[in-house]
Amino acid sequence: MRQRCPRPVRTVSFAVVTGFARFRDLLYQLFLRDLKSRYKQTYFGALWVFGRPLVELGVYVLVFGAFLRAPSDGVPYPLFAFSGVVLWSFVSGAISRGARSVQGEGGLVAHAPFPKATLPLAAIIGALIDSLLAATMLGLLLVVQHVVPSPSAWVLLPIVVILGIMVTGLVLIGSALNVFYRDVGHLVDLGVRVWLLLTPVAYARSAVPPRFLTLYNLNPLVSLFDLARAALLGTGPVHFEAMWYPLGAGLVFLAVGVVVFRAAEPYFAESV
Repeated sequence: MRQRCPRPVRTVSFAVVTGFARFRDLLYQLFLRDLKSRYKQTYFGALWVFGRPLVELGVYVLVFGAFLRAPSDGVPYPLFAFSGVVLWSFVSGAISRGARSVQGEGGLVAHAPFPKATLPLAAIIGALIDSLLAATMLGLLLVVQHVVPSPSAWVLLPIVVILGIMVTGLVLIGSALNVFYRDVGHLVDLGVRVWLLLTPVAYARSAVPPRFLTLYNLNPLVSLFDLARAALLGTGPVHFEAMWYPLGAGLVFLAVGVVVFRAAEPYFAESV
């Protein structure tokens, strides 16, 4: 009996590389289309990438800085708040857009065979690019305020990676469930607003009463935002171990997100 020869390793490797290249190209095209659609028929176009965080900063400076006199850990309040706005814009933008990414592409999902995970991933990449562009204004603000980042500023990179892991897991869960239950989109919007209030974006953790700190610290973004400000603005000592809890939470979110998305993906086409 003639034995079947195994597929050459080189052929398998070529198939993997080709599949990755197609996935990368599709991801890029989806991101580009999302970018164009968001700023299509707008007067200022892509300048909204800078305008939105500046408007948020203005509101925070007026309400929390001028009216409520929120603590800012010894740094100028606009700089303190804007550092939080840049990080938060990635989290909120990715979750809000990503949760609707699959349901909003019903025609594509129903008729085109492709990895559906590219839709939420494209939304996450779009939010990351927006935040990185907004970060250039943060750099200018550092120059204006004559603030030199500490030597530990490199820790911002792993912080962004951890945020990406956390956000990806949440977006996979939200985008999958939103296909079957449209209430999820509204719950995501509400959850993002509540999460903002429970995260030190516009105020320092020192503003939280001590009796609530244990509960408040369960929010994995708290230690990440504090660590990012300590590394960039020198608001306190840089405790690298503060990344372990958010990383663990992010990996749990990601694992659950992958399981939920893969279980729901075969039923997307008949439900969008």
